[in-house]
Amino acid sequence: MLSRRRDQVKSHFVPTNMAKRKFKVGDIVEVTHYTPGHYAPGVKDDLGTEQLFRRIVGKRYRIMGFDKYGYIELHPTRRDWIWIKVDDLKLAPRKKKRSK
Repeated sequence: MLSRRRDQVKSHFVPTNMAKRKFKVGDIVEVTHYTPGHYAPGVKDDLGTEQLFRRIVGKRYRIMGFDKYGYIELHPTRRDWIWIKVDDLKLAPRKKKRSK
């Protein structure tokens, strides 16, 4: 009787990661927030990285690729490429097609 209960519990168990949609190259995502970088003592952000990340929050970008660590590659400008965590993004809602 105990083994049946275990089987019933297992059959109703749904992993949470199955419900989430995976991001793909070409998807449009919205940047929800960013995690500030940590610099060594005495090191300054001379390249404007923090300013760039603050500027992209709330905007939408197309996914250009992935790196080997799972970060997502975005191109907010022609000369800037960034890699950002999946947790800082959400899938942008698709625009509805107009019917004629």
